[in-house]
Amino acid sequence: MSLELVTLNTADGIELDGAWYPAPGTIPSHAARVLVVHGLTWNFYRGPSRWLPPLLAAAGHPCLALNMRDHDLNEVKDFDLSHNDLAAGIAFLESRGRGEVVLLGHGYACNKLVCYPALSGDHRPCRRVLTTLGAIKAYKPEIWAKVLAAAAEIRGATLVVQGAVDPLIEGRNRADELVRAARGSRLETVLLEGGDHYFNGRHDALAGCVLDWLGRTERGTE
Repeated sequence: MSLELVTLNTADGIELDGAWYPAPGTIPSHAARVLVVHGLTWNFYRGPSRWLPPLLAAAGHPCLALNMRDHDLNEVKDFDLSHNDLAAGIAFLESRGRGEVVLLGHGYACNKLVCYPALSGDHRPCRRVLTTLGAIKAYKPEIWAKVLAAAAEIRGATLVVQGAVDPLIEGRNRADELVRAARGSRLETVLLEGGDHYFNGRHDALAGCVLDWLGRTERGTE
């Protein structure tokens, strides 16, 4: 699997590093491109942001794993500026082909993806994948409240994948709260059997779940 290290600039002057994973061979021009975003304390080259993009790219979906401005930090910082980082990633993917841009986040990043339309005014991304959603409620309930308020702005289809044996969050409860708040989105929840907070040992299962959903919700197939 080939990759290219890239550096992007946000509209407010921040440099973000990332890795571009092109799909091998020739893919349809409409193939979805995926922006993969890390959670709190992580970055683009560790955890799901490292192992999930190669699996998705190998199946025909090019990926950009991108650092956020708060990468590697242990504390929440600049949440309301995260839309600038996501916008830079979306613009990069749009420059690399005509396919739809799908947003995929893990952990803390899920909150940024849900709030993106409300913070940016950009409603173009119409599909998003949220993995390990809702841990924020335990340590920053004010951000979770902000997420639920912003969820009314999201449109299109949303997939929530929670590890069924994750002891750190109440996966079903958090997903159900989002379902009630995101009235304008078609939301599907999966409790992935054997999955923990980071889907250790379940990498292929998570990728398969995402790929199945991408195929079923592609524009024109619904």
